[in-house]
Amino acid sequence: AGLVAAPAGVSAAILSPIAARVMSKIDARWTATVSFVAFAISYLMRSNYTPDASFTTLMMPLVVQGIAMSVFFVSMLTILLQGIPPAKIPSASGLSNFARITVGGFAASLTTVFWDRREAVHQARLSDSSGFNNPVMVQALSRLHADGLSAAQSLGVLTRNLVSQAYMLSSLDFFWISGWLCFAVLPLVWLTRRAVGGGG
Repeated sequence: AGLVAAPAGVSAAILSPIAARVMSKIDARWTATVSFVAFAISYLMRSNYTPDASFTTLMMPLVVQGIAMSVFFVSMLTILLQGIPPAKIPSASGLSNFARITVGGFAASLTTVFWDRREAVHQARLSDSSGFNNPVMVQALSRLHADGLSAAQSLGVLTRNLVSQAYMLSSLDFFWISGWLCFAVLPLVWLTRRAVGGGG
């Protein structure tokens, strides 16, 4: 997991100083747009995961996410603090952090509820197609019996695999929706005022 996630941090660390310099010359709304597009691509790439995905398949969306992260926070702060008098910047930053943390808490709760409910939907659908009249199911049970497992153990193995697949499908749903939500919020970026960073 660490090796898969590491390139995202490396790409963000390399690109963040470059993004700060670029933003001293261009409108932060453009870099925010690039960030949301990169997030969307990253999520949509993840919506195609499979249980046997390769290391590269798992890593590449995180590399793209690292690109998004490198410009997202700098863009957000530049847009947020544009036009704020220096004396009010600490208050504005505090209010922004409060709002971000509060909304993040709501998002974490909603994400968990969505993930569990979609898992239940997928588990029900997979169970419907995994009855004893399904030849693939019968063949899997026969193979597990041949390997020395009892009937209860065989059903336990298949149930564990079914639940795992249901959670995987729920995750794919979540990534797909997240990708399209990133595209959907792009117009909101352009409702903000033009903002150019101070560089450095």
